[in-house]
Amino acid sequence: MQHPKLLISALLLGCLQALGSADPSAQQLLIMAKQQASLGRDQTSPFEVDVTFTAQINVPVQGHLTLKWEAKDRWWRKVVMGDFEQIEIRNGEKFYTSRNVEFTPVRVGELVKLLEFAEGSEDLIVKKQKQRIESGIEISCLRVEQENVKWPHEICVNPATHEILSDDWQEPPDQRRSESYGDYLDFGAHRYPRKLELRVNGIKLITANVDSLATEPFDDSLLIPPKGAIERRQCADLKHAIPVKTPDPMYPTSARQNRMMGDTTVAMTVLTDGSVTDIHLVGSAVRSLDNATVQTLKSWRFKPAMCGTEPVVSDIHVVVSFRLY
Repeated sequence: MQHPKLLISALLLGCLQALGSADPSAQQLLIMAKQQASLGRDQTSPFEVDVTFTAQINVPVQGHLTLKWEAKDRWWRKVVMGDFEQIEIRNGEKFYTSRNVEFTPVRVGELVKLLEFAEGSEDLIVKKQKQRIESGIEISCLRVEQENVKWPHEICVNPATHEILSDDWQEPPDQRRSESYGDYLDFGAHRYPRKLELRVNGIKLITANVDSLATEPFDDSLLIPPKGAIERRQCADLKHAIPVKTPDPMYPTSARQNRMMGDTTVAMTVLTDGSVTDIHLVGSAVRSLDNATVQTLKSWRFKPAMCGTEPVVSDIHVVVSFRLY
């Protein structure tokens, strides 16, 4: 009997062919490029970012994101996408989410990840590099790996300006993801792109335009959570939930006989005892595959997320891929 392959959406890295060998200067180039584009690094003044974007769902949907930032653990963010609206607040170790539906659409999470493309470089290791010429400009493309992660990225950087131009990776089972960044602007000691884009298998899923990025005073009243907001604890050393019991959904007979395949994406909450609750379908394959997935995930168990030695409640997305080979 053939079973689907299960994938937990957490750290997304992809497969690349071997390039040329890297040297220490390539590692330093990556670090400098990441630090230059990371708005929260060494930032002493509060700022505000306004972004308009288009997300491809069934049809293109227009949206807007505003981030008001004072520190890494003091910020307010609002996203509107079509009829969906969400406010997120970070205040110390408390993280609040208020939204007008029961789950956050996948495209919103992808948008935030796209905008945070420069965050984190400490555990990224350059393994290979190659040079190429684009429009008369020499570009360095770096094969970047991360400890305990199977699939590397290829990150291309302009070595003269330290601008990150693109990030490509393979996401199991069969997705090729590509982020691109361009039209950089100066902001204090940083440079950040005005135009960002996400493509999957060549299809444009998100196009984002930074309309404004400016130093602005931070209003402390923004940190007051809206009534009914979901509260979670976050900490600097947060360890994410780890699956320990993940039985596969059965491939429904009718779907297998008709060679139906697809990906079902589910949002759910992992409690401090490792059980799951609040399971919501956020990305659909076909009904029989979706139903099989939701029913099976109810029995999944995790080692819960941890802040130090204390288990904490966490929210995750799970992608279940049904394939017949």
